[in-house]
Amino acid sequence: MSGKRIHRKLDRTPEELARLKATRERLQREKPTVEQFLAEGGHEDAVPLGDLLVVHQIAHRLKEARRRLDLSLADLSLKTGIDPAALARLENGEQSNPTMETLARVATALGKRLVCDLQEA
Repeated sequence: MSGKRIHRKLDRTPEELARLKATRERLQREKPTVEQFLAEGGHEDAVPLGDLLVVHQIAHRLKEARRRLDLSLADLSLKTGIDPAALARLENGEQSNPTMETLARVATALGKRLVCDLQEA
């Protein structure tokens, strides 16, 4: 999966930078599991890497399907009721935690269906 990468400089205060640096150093030192990390709280927006990669893969496949159908984001927006900018963020991996409903709406509009599976960990 390849695509254009967009890099934006984040303006952080010196306090935010110091907090992030301390957190990174602590995580490197302690190496907590994902479960331990989430249990300590304050990380409600964290998405496990495996889940994030699956979402990016699905979004990329949806984008490919849209292009094969020669649909613009505006066309897809009319079919899904989802704002074109939100669709672009989804396709470009900038929306890391879309709902299953959103993914399914886009898939349906493209004549596809979203299939979920349960596997052993």
